[in-house]
Amino acid sequence: MSYELMARERAAGYILFRERSGRREYLIIRNRQGGHWGFPKGHIELGEDELAAARREVAEEVGIQRLVPVPGFRQLIRYRFFRKGELVEKQVTFFLGRAEEEGQPAPGEVGEMQWLPFPAALERITHEEQRELLRQAEALLARAG
Repeated sequence: MSYELMARERAAGYILFRERSGRREYLIIRNRQGGHWGFPKGHIELGEDELAAARREVAEEVGIQRLVPVPGFRQLIRYRFFRKGELVEKQVTFFLGRAEEEGQPAPGEVGEMQWLPFPAALERITHEEQRELLRQAEALLARAG
């Protein structure tokens, strides 16, 4: 297949964390369709920038409206997959933010959600690209203290 004919998609999402009883926990979700574990993310709609799309997706998927972005964290991942026999290249921009509320999985979109400490979240996440993002987020937060 020619690279020029490949479908391209852009999405954005958040790596969310919270502090509970002196330990940091990360929010991971199980995608209802694919069954994989990762972070809340979704398509960037016409007229939206990456940050607006990421906030909207978090609100839609896990009901979290109040979050505080961590300045300077913006990571991009790219991957390819097949959908209905068509090769798709997806580019996803992730931000890091502290959640100010618990959240609730959206029945139509998220199969399950969990707040987990770093080692357990790292183990649960399905794809290496998102595990690497979690490592970067944890390193940044650990340095910030």
